[in-house]
Amino acid sequence: MAFMTQRAELEAALAKAEADWRTAGDDLDQAEAARARAHADWDKEAADRRKTDADRRKATTIWDRAFPDRRKAAADRRRADAARDQANANWDQARANRAKARAVWDQARAALDELERTERKP
Repeated sequence: MAFMTQRAELEAALAKAEADWRTAGDDLDQAEAARARAHADWDKEAADRRKTDADRRKATTIWDRAFPDRRKAAADRRRADAARDQANANWDQARANRAKARAVWDQARAALDELERTERKP
């Protein structure tokens, strides 16, 4: 009877660990998508910056738009950098959470396997 209770507890722990791992995987997928969007935004800002650098070489635009454009471009780059850094940090955290959930799942599976081995012994 004790084995049945222990088995039920282990199976419940295994099911919970698997559900947690799947949830962590979904969170990682969402973080990956957000990270990809942030990288695309950063790439767009970098491309826009390169375009404005080329415009600044023209004599008519140097003094007309240099300071406002520079400030705006720098601010946009900083925002894009911050968003990208935050997305990378969120992705790293989601990946770590999934690894932890997988470790718990593996432990639960190992405990259930050990119980099954001890039940089979004569």
